[in-house]
Amino acid sequence: MRGNMIQGKFTGTDYAIENRPVQERAEVPVDEHRAFMRSNFSFFGGISALYALFLTFCLYRNTSGITFPFFVVGTLGCFSLCIKRSGVPWKRGSGFYLGSILLLGISVFLTDNGAILLMTQAGIALLFLCLALHQYLNDEKWDLPKFLSIIAQSLLETIASMGYPVSDGNAWLLDREKGGKSGKGRYVLLGILCLIPLLCVILALLISADRVFRYLAGQILKYMDIWKAGEVLCLVTAAFWCFYSFIAMLNRRVLREECGERKKQEPVLAVTVTGVLAVIYVIFCSIQVGCLFLGQVKGSLPDGYTYASYAREGFFQLLWVCIINLVIVLTCLSFFGESRVLKGLLALISVCTCILAASSAYRMILYISVYKLTFLRILVLWALAVIGMLLAGILLRIFRPAFPLLRYATAVVTVCYIFLAFAKPDYWIAVYNCSRPANLEESGEDCRRPEDYRYLAGLSADAAPVLLAEENEAVLSGDLESYCFRMETKADSCGIRSFNLSRYLAGKALERRGWDG
Repeated sequence: MRGNMIQGKFTGTDYAIENRPVQERAEVPVDEHRAFMRSNFSFFGGISALYALFLTFCLYRNTSGITFPFFVVGTLGCFSLCIKRSGVPWKRGSGFYLGSILLLGISVFLTDNGAILLMTQAGIALLFLCLALHQYLNDEKWDLPKFLSIIAQSLLETIASMGYPVSDGNAWLLDREKGGKSGKGRYVLLGILCLIPLLCVILALLISADRVFRYLAGQILKYMDIWKAGEVLCLVTAAFWCFYSFIAMLNRRVLREECGERKKQEPVLAVTVTGVLAVIYVIFCSIQVGCLFLGQVKGSLPDGYTYASYAREGFFQLLWVCIINLVIVLTCLSFFGESRVLKGLLALISVCTCILAASSAYRMILYISVYKLTFLRILVLWALAVIGMLLAGILLRIFRPAFPLLRYATAVVTVCYIFLAFAKPDYWIAVYNCSRPANLEESGEDCRRPEDYRYLAGLSADAAPVLLAEENEAVLSGDLESYCFRMETKADSCGIRSFNLSRYLAGKALERRGWDG
């Protein structure tokens, strides 16, 4: 900075300094970044406090209501104000992260599937972290190991910055005192912190000492929910602390985007390992193509071994093999030197992995045709489709080293998950399973089991418009009443803050059905 701080902001010169080579950047003292946060504590602290209050209003006991998209917009708005104050311009590529975060935020109040909600909220947090790192660092040359290390480092550095809200606030108040401004607020805050534990002890003693005072305190507490008040206070405090610490971590500039020259290992080692694996995969894939895909296996199965049972056997194992192969190929590309033989073996393993993914997907589809859909089976098919697209990018990366594999993988996973988040899997599970009431095993016997009915009755409100339709009344069997009671509870929980489209539609389905509880 060196005199370039104007009105408490980093100027464009400061940003340029931070993006110079590390040898030149070492001349800039790190303490100047700390001084920037301390001199601007009123701004960053105020933004953090407003953000904490807004987060609490939107999310307190309400993580899947209509306020969630507003929380996402508020988060991005507060972050935008912070980077503007820090003199960090919006960079090319940030629009993808912003759009993806907003779409996922909207999807939250459209579904009632707990697993989807959890994955979506985790995905939003990860994308927001990627957005912040993209804004503050140069991530053009990052590979997967560098990306993962930066993610881990940013989380650890945020934890290490947890003391800065106190130290920065104290330094800011001292500066105000030196400037002739009132610094009594610091003492008021310290007085409140000392008062809280003392007040708890004194009140407890007084309540136990006098019956009249105890009765009066009890009447007051009837209209106060101390537990909820404590939860709100803890949530506000945690949100403030985490947001300020995260911004302080970014502005400390402790994360280094430079990709150091990684020593490449001798490719003979990788060739030895991948060569043996490639031979095994070629043999296995030949069996898949000749038996499973071409349907020649039916005549060679042991007695009592049905085609559906054969199809079920191994699709989860093959999914794990595909994931392991992804790790192997990425590891070889990142840590081993150039070798035409190695490239050829990695390409062969990638192609075989595609066949394994197709085999696993085909087995799963065969199994679904007999035993119907579940959320886990949909998730497996989705994961296999994503793996197939990632393998296409890996093949490009093998023969074109300049291909931006990390960006491609980020885009593929994000876009595919956005489709999954908006798809409402429970709805399509109900549609498929209700439309196939006469699924028969190869022996001609009905393969439906009591747990199949119970599984449908355990679906979320996303499936209510299908399951509560008159034509599907028999599908739930004896679990219809319990499902209706559960949907009624969910529909009644919809308020101004907690409105959820799936739960609202479940309530409407109950009304059409004439359900009176």
